[in-house]
Amino acid sequence: MIKMAYLGPQGTFSEEAATVFGHYCGVSALQPYATISRCARAVEEGETDYAVVPLENSLTGSVPETLDLLTASVELQIQAELDVPIELCLLSAKAEMKAIEKIFSHPQALGQCRNYLQRFFPDVQTVPVLSTAEAAAMAAAQGKGTAAIAGRKAAVQYGLTVVAAGIADNTSITRFIALGRENGSLPRPEKTSLVFSVKNVAGNLYAVLRAFVEYKVNLTRIESRPAKSRLGEYIFFVDLDGTLQDAAVQTAVREAAAEAVMLKLLGSYPVLRRWQV
Repeated sequence: MIKMAYLGPQGTFSEEAATVFGHYCGVSALQPYATISRCARAVEEGETDYAVVPLENSLTGSVPETLDLLTASVELQIQAELDVPIELCLLSAKAEMKAIEKIFSHPQALGQCRNYLQRFFPDVQTVPVLSTAEAAAMAAAQGKGTAAIAGRKAAVQYGLTVVAAGIADNTSITRFIALGRENGSLPRPEKTSLVFSVKNVAGNLYAVLRAFVEYKVNLTRIESRPAKSRLGEYIFFVDLDGTLQDAAVQTAVREAAAEAVMLKLLGSYPVLRRWQV
């Protein structure tokens, strides 16, 4: 039996992504966990075979907790990625906007709906919670006077009414990744991700990136994060087209690693397309 962890509770966009990943991976059981770190630990400790976690949103950027665990984990690698369109809705047990005094949601969802909240609920308390589904569960439990920002699936799951749909400031997509210890029966890899650090001296970052330019390897994403060692030191996350089976990619990565202080491969993996569930 192949098991997959996802950021719960039931009704999250992570569950939607896990359902799609599960189709490709032959997963027979989905298991929700309370945090991203707990999802990862479920795989590391053998409770599940995979973990599905959010990596970045097109509006609010990367998820720091996911980047941190990718950097720190010695066992997990990215097995696949999937883009999921996000429709955020205002959910409530009572379909009366004027009665809402408190709104629950995940911090990223609150950020994605900032303009809507400022326009319609400027004086209403917003409460950050661990997931959009947890927000829906809390609004359902507390009842009148509370609402949640979550997806339609959460509304069905927790018996809430969709008060307003499509309330995000802009249309957004969240990139989810499946983490695992070994590659399963997935389509052919087409992307590679890595993280590296450099010396804090002039030209070292250029020296690392130059290798990819010389071998014409296309970098689709590069992002810096504090190294959490001392002020002014950073680590860099990179996505690139191709895998280590490609001679140009293999050579470029080898030469970049020779210039970097640290370079860690995060996985070569396929980009999955949505499957109708």
